Amino acid sequence: MKEKLKKILSLLVLLITFVSVEMFAFQFSPLEQSFTPTGAGNTKTYTIVNDSNDSIAVEISALTRSQDALGKEINSPATQYFSIVPNKTIVKPQSSQIIRVQYRGPQTTTSELSFRIKAEQVPYSKGKNEEDNSMFNFLYVYTTSAYVEPSQVVENVSIRQVAPSYKIVESSDEDGEVTKEKVETMAVTLSNLGTVHQLLTNASLIVQDSKGNTVRLEGEKQLSGLTGTNVLARKTVTLHIPWPSNLSRESGVRYKSKFDYK
Repeated sequence: MKEKLKKILSLLVLLITFVSVEMFAFQFSPLEQSFTPTGAGNTKTYTIVNDSNDSIAVEISALTRSQDALGKEINSPATQYFSIVPNKTIVKPQSSQIIRVQYRGPQTTTSELSFRIKAEQVPYSKGKNEEDNSMFNFLYVYTTSAYVEPSQVVENVSIRQVAPSYKIVESSDEDGEVTKEKVETMAVTLSNLGTVHQLLTNASLIVQDSKGNTVRLEGEKQLSGLTGTNVLARKTVTLHIPWPSNLSRESGVRYKSKFDYK
């Protein structure tokens, strides 16, 4: 087993070394942009930088961005919302390419629209350096955030309820055997009643149960699963955080809560 582990570690070191050499072969920026529905602000530019010694092919596309009840992102093609020029390009070695993206959706938006602008490297061998005999061929993908501004900005995330819950956590040992464990959690349901997305940083949560116990939760450890979450405009999501040991989980216990993220 030790020999097997040693071989695996050696392979990981080799892969990490290889990736560290190649990781800056393709860059796409900026990672976030805000568009206006009309006017000069409805057009933005992005830059592809090819730091490698080979020509690369990149395809740029737009995706809608939504969230389900558990906060998981949902995407679908958004070709009707954006004009992207060029949407496919060959970038020569050690050079850059400007991409022009224009919003062409509804001209009035009462609530912020959320999208992804994706730049995906696609297979291209014509411009490959003949001296490159690498056995690996990494294709990079950048998925950036794009928002269309609403007519009025309102920031308002409120907490709807907290309740005892649980999640199944999977783990594996050195032999690859998978075990499942039921972990107690607190389900926190939040609603973004505002018109723009809200990033839950510096969040704090105060919860009191009907037995008189009160806890104040903050920081990455206590609010793991919540802090840093981006709640899109007009979305309600339920997130799971570790259960606070000082609160009762007895049947019939009620909970009051107060949430702050500023």
